[in-house]
Amino acid sequence: MNFLAHLYLSRDLSEETIIGNFIADSVKGRIAYNAYPADVQLGIEIHREIDQYSDSHPLFKVGTKRLHSAYGKYASIIMDIYYDHILAHNWEQYHQLPLQDFASAQYALIERQDHHMPEFTRFWFGVMKNDNLLHAYASEAGIEDVLKRMDRRTQLASGMGKAIHELRTYKADYTAEFFLFFEDMQQNLKDKFPGIWL
Repeated sequence: MNFLAHLYLSRDLSEETIIGNFIADSVKGRIAYNAYPADVQLGIEIHREIDQYSDSHPLFKVGTKRLHSAYGKYASIIMDIYYDHILAHNWEQYHQLPLQDFASAQYALIERQDHHMPEFTRFWFGVMKNDNLLHAYASEAGIEDVLKRMDRRTQLASGMGKAIHELRTYKADYTAEFFLFFEDMQQNLKDKFPGIWL
């Protein structure tokens, strides 16, 4: 799951928990984790649970299998981006706010919690906000741009810039799989964090 799904899945929690979810990939090791308040730590734990559950889910594995021959170890990263696109494209089924309003609210929340952000996360948040990536995920053109950015980050080694082809070819399959997967994901969070995840 990529940024949009992570933010959606922690949407009803405290701002500190949401920012913990957002920064989790940049928090390395126990010492760094322990430096944060309890609510931020909870967000980091939720993020890690989302990632672990995604990678082990049978439907997620079905999707990555379609990509392995062309993209190897980058298949799961591409899948994360695909799933954010499908969530954004079907946003009205999941949230009462329009996607742009949700995105704007998340940008504002993250800015209020800026003091918790590692420098690397702060840099990428600037890119995300300036290019309104949370909203851009909804279109194939936006996703193609994100994939090309990721490809440049790997110095074109990943080939991700071409992965829009598989999304277009198998979009019906990915969409059907996502709907089932996302139901399982939300139930798993309720089970793993009883009384916390709403």
